[in-house]
This record gives sequence, structure tokens and C-alpha cells, in this order.
Amino acid sequence: MISYLADGILMIALIVTSVWVMKMNNRLQKLRDNHFEFRRVMEQTNQALEGIEVSIDEINVRGQQVLNALGRRIDEARDIVTDIDKMTREVRGQQKELRLEMVAFQEAIGKECNNQIGILKKISEAANEAVRKEASTGQGASAAGASAERPPFYRIEDQLPSMLRRVNLKS
Repeated sequence: MISYLADGILMIALIVTSVWVMKMNNRLQKLRDNHFEFRRVMEQTNQALEGIEVSIDEINVRGQQVLNALGRRIDEARDIVTDIDKMTREVRGQQKELRLEMVAFQEAIGKECNNQIGILKKISEAANEAVRKEASTGQGASAAGASAERPPFYRIEDQLPSMLRRVNLKS
């Protein structure tokens, strides 16, 4: 009887072991499947990472090209700004020279106008003197008729100041 009992216990142990081994076999099969799936995913990940590395290298190369191009453009812009500043200084210098020349020219014109006005005053005064002398010498009727036919003298110097204008340049 003891042998039946031992055989029963061994049979239950064998059944439990068989069930356990079948479960372990299923788990191992799932583990193998998961391992193959994991290996496939890792290979895809490696390929993707290699693609990313290539893309990053391309981006770095293109970025370096853009950076170099921008550097050249910035240098060109600095050169242009330097040229513009230089030209601006030259133009300002020329502008100052022109202002000085214009002031000197205005002064020369003013002096010449004053000289001409002086000459015209002398001529006007001389004409007035001549008319007065004619009238005082008593040329009589012929002088009165001549003065009626002659137009009166207009003083030019009274008209000149409105024609002359001074130009001021303000900077």
C-alpha cells in the first residue's frame, strides 16, 4: 500500500512537473518570439539612427555653408557701410566747401550790386543836376516843352533791394 501511495504522489508530482514544463515551454516560446521581435526592432532602430546621423551630418554641412555665406555677406555689408560712411564724409566736406563758396559769391554779388547802385545814384544825381541847370538857365519855352515830352526819372536804386535776396543755407 505504501507503494500505491508513493506511486500516487510520484504520479501527481509527474503531472504537476509535466504541466509546469509545458507552461515553461510556452513561456520560452514567447520569450524566443519576443527576442526575435526585439532583435528586429533593434535593427530598425539602428537603421533609423544611422539615417538620423546622416541627416545630422547633412544639416551640419549645410549649416556650415549657410554660416560661411552669411559671414561673407556680413563682411560685404561692413565694407559697404564703410564705403557709405567715407562717401558721406566726403559729401559733407564738399557741402561745406560749396556753402563757403556760395557765401563768398553772395558777398561778391552784394558788393557788385552796391557798386552798381552807387554808379546809378551818381548818374541819377547827374541827370537831376542837368535838368535843374537847364531849368535855371532859363531856356524858356523850349525847355518847358522838352521837359513835358521827357519822361520823369525813376530811381533804380529804390527798386533794387526788392530784387536782391540773400539765400541762407541751414544744415
